[in-house]
Amino acid sequence: LEAIKGDRFCRTLEMSSLETIFEKMEYFVFSAGEVIVRQGDVGKEFFVLQDGLVEVTVHGLVTATLGPGTSFGGMALLYNCPRTATVTAKEQCSVWAAKGEVFRQVLKEHSQKQHLENLEFLDRIRLFDGLSVKQKERIGDLCLFVGTFDAGTRLVTQYATA
Repeated sequence: LEAIKGDRFCRTLEMSSLETIFEKMEYFVFSAGEVIVRQGDVGKEFFVLQDGLVEVTVHGLVTATLGPGTSFGGMALLYNCPRTATVTAKEQCSVWAAKGEVFRQVLKEHSQKQHLENLEFLDRIRLFDGLSVKQKERIGDLCLFVGTFDAGTRLVTQYATA
């Protein structure tokens, strides 16, 4: 679950959402040199690497090497675009994969819940009392976000200018 939560698209998901993705995952083993995802292909799964190393290439150039506990494949699923990189097993490796439908559904439900929470938050601020629901939704969509930060990260500095 920690590997899923470490993915940039899953960072803000609640434990129950992470568990939903995890429960639907299937286990696969790839041999050294085997392509797991190919740049330009349609994305069908979200992957978490359990064992081994994989190499990420973009237009034939190596851009990264990933190890156990890392995830990949979410971008093509979320944005409904072709895979942006090729991922190849450098050695025998094992991965857990969640179908794209499951991944997208969990993130969609999370987004809808977050949207409602944002509206409830804006409804409690008296400054926004005169705004219509549509205006509050627009503020919520454009201005409110949930971020995760490592312990000790400075978020605000008194008297600093933006």
